This record gives sequence, C-alpha cells and structure tokens, in this order.
Amino acid sequence: MITATDVPPAEDHAVELRRTSVREVLRSGTDPDEARAFYESVYDGRDLVFQPDDEEAFSFRYRSTGDGRVSLRTSSVSVQSTGVLAPERQYLLAWSVEGGVVVDPDREDGVTLRPGVPVMCPAGRPFTVTAPPGTLHLVHFDADFLEAVAVVGGTDAPVPLAFPVAVPSTRLAPLQRVLREVAEPMLDVDVADGERAMLDLRLAQAVLDAFRPGPDTGPPDAPVAALERAKAYMYAHFARPLSAAEIAAAADCSVRTLQETFQRQERTTPSAFLRDLRLEKARLALQLADARETSVSAVAHSCGFRHMGRFSGAYGARYGEHPGETLRGQRRRIAVAGGGRSLAPRSF
Repeated sequence: MITATDVPPAEDHAVELRRTSVREVLRSGTDPDEARAFYESVYDGRDLVFQPDDEEAFSFRYRSTGDGRVSLRTSSVSVQSTGVLAPERQYLLAWSVEGGVVVDPDREDGVTLRPGVPVMCPAGRPFTVTAPPGTLHLVHFDADFLEAVAVVGGTDAPVPLAFPVAVPSTRLAPLQRVLREVAEPMLDVDVADGERAMLDLRLAQAVLDAFRPGPDTGPPDAPVAALERAKAYMYAHFARPLSAAEIAAAADCSVRTLQETFQRQERTTPSAFLRDLRLEKARLALQLADARETSVSAVAHSCGFRHMGRFSGAYGARYGEHPGETLRGQRRRIAVAGGGRSLAPRSF
C-alpha cells in the first residue's frame, strides 16, 4: 500500500520538506483524474467519484506530516465525493470541519460526522465514505504501533483493536484537549526523534482512552466526579508544572477537598499521584524510544521532571533500575507483526 508519506512528490504539485524521520507531503491540483489516482493510492481506495459542480471549479489540497508511527493529515476537496476506502494496517481518527461526512451510509451502523467531533474509521475492512465539499482532518496510526501501545505495561501480546466508530462527547473531551496541545508541534517537521516519539505516544494513549470500550457505571457521586476531573486534567497536562490550586480549579473543588478526596479514594496525595503518573509516562517513553535518538534527560523533561537527580532516584525506587538501563535494555520486547520489527520496552 502507498501511504501519503510514501508518495513520491510530483515536480509541480508535491513538496518533500525534510528527509529525516519526519516527512511532510503537500499535494494539490485542479485535475479530478489526478486527485482520484492520488487518493485511491493513499487509502487503497476504489470507486472514488467526484460529483461535478457547475458553480464550483474542482480543486483539492492534501497535507500529511508525521513519522512512521503517527501522521496528521488534512484533505480539502471543493466538490462532493464518494468512494470505498481500505487502508491496510492503519487506524484512522477523523473529524470534519463542516460536518455531514457519512461513514458507511448503506449500513445500519453508519455514522454521520458532526462538525469537529472525532470518530474512529472502521479498521480491518473496507468502508464507504460520502463527503460534501469541505475539509477533513485525520490522524493516521500505524497499526503495529497503536496495538503495541495498547498492551504496554501488561503481559498480553499485541492484537488487532476493535474500536467503536463513535463514543459519547464526554469521553472525547480529554482527547480533544490533547489534540489541541499536540497539533502545533506535530505539524513542525523540526520536531523529531525523542520529542516526536513522546507526542506520538501521548496522542495514541488519548485515542485509546477515548475509544477503548468500557462499562457504563452511571453518573458518579460528586467527590468521585471531582477526582476524575482532577485526574483527567493531570493526564492532559502532566508535561508542565502543575500546582495543587490549578488542579483543584480544574476539578471545580477546593484544594482541601481535592486532597481529602485523593486520600480517601486513591490512598495518596495529588502530588504523589502526579509524580507516579509522570514516572509511568517516562517509563513507557524509555521503553519505546530509540537510545540512538533520545536521552534520559530529554524523556524526563518531556514528562514534566525538571530535576534529574530526583527523577533518577524516584525512578530507581519505583522500578528497581536506573532510567538509562530501561532506555538501553532489552528485558521485554513487544513483538509487532511484519518485517521482524519490534518495539523495545521503551516509551515516549
């Protein structure tokens, strides 16, 4: 399959801006046949049709920026389109600027996109899309990468993931916050190596948290609701300094209530919970990162640690090894399908 990041640039339309671990491809034009061939190659598509519009001249524009794990893409087409897509070994998160895009219109479980609301496109099978004129944003995840992230920290082997296409808006709010925060650096081709890996991981985990099926336990009581708001805020902002007052404000409660709730529900303090969260993020980053491309200090800083001595001490006390050992180690490998590749127990 040819993906957008692998499409060789046409001399007059596509521009490859960087030949490193991050690539950006731009493609635009006014020829429907050129657009059809391009989109069908990118998405293993077929039967792609652009509906003519007597009042609007045809044009398209496509941009893709990313590495081999995650890429952010934007597609704008000036006329209505329809077609069957079957991207192999990829998971696609998508949202429409204008709304009205329909995924699987001929199926009972078909979904119509609302403006700005992300959905997960069906994976592992072809699906039909009809789209009005407008702009569609997508995040492409390499299937091996997302499946590996889904089992990091456990003993299960990576397997294909079954996501619901749509989930309640309350589950999307943390993901949308993460998207807003990572979009700018992920669209910067100069953000690469360990920093890029951390962004990839953060976005992958946000998608898994939002779309992984879970039991509906009904509305929680007020203290638990405050706790969950506080935890969600820490998960979304763990990489920067956070005060107890800021976390309490995000949870819509007082600092005292926040502290009492954490003691009662989690048997810990908000600051200890945040430290442990950052340690978990750092361990995952070190497990999946490449020692040739990043360093312990870079990972620690990206996870919110500002004092390397305290980080190393806390990490060693929790995991029984120095963070450098995790970065270089091969204790646990996550096998991924195809090509003999693996993601070492390192993370971003």
